Amino acid sequence: MSADRAKNRVAAGEVLGAPPQWTKERRAWAGIVGNNEVVYEDHHVVVFHDPVDEEHESARGAGELRLTLLSKRDGLDSLMDLSVADEELSAAILHGIQQAALRLGLQREGFEVRAHVYPPMQSRPELAFKIRAGKPPKRTDASAG
Repeated sequence: MSADRAKNRVAAGEVLGAPPQWTKERRAWAGIVGNNEVVYEDHHVVVFHDPVDEEHESARGAGELRLTLLSKRDGLDSLMDLSVADEELSAAILHGIQQAALRLGLQREGFEVRAHVYPPMQSRPELAFKIRAGKPPKRTDASAG
């Protein structure tokens, strides 16, 4: 990273008052993916079926699909580390989400994309996005009528 770019970036410690305290150790993206089925991969990102739910996530519903998109770039701990200067990676993230959705036909029934950012929502220091499909939104009293 260039000195000019580093100057313009706000560090996590400046936002949080201290560096984030990750509950899990950093692992290379390949170690996180392991033997799980990869849905889409390019030089920047990998999207895979993720069988492990984070502690704060809701229980899976019947037929629910959960995927994770990981950045392959080292040094990006969370969404807060991604800047406008990271155009190529940002475009690759969007493309990876779209390609995974199209390959699995998720555009027909809809899906959601989430980013867990900083503890306690994010447990390990890797830039990741969660993709979930097959679980209908909860109905509220206003929409039940």
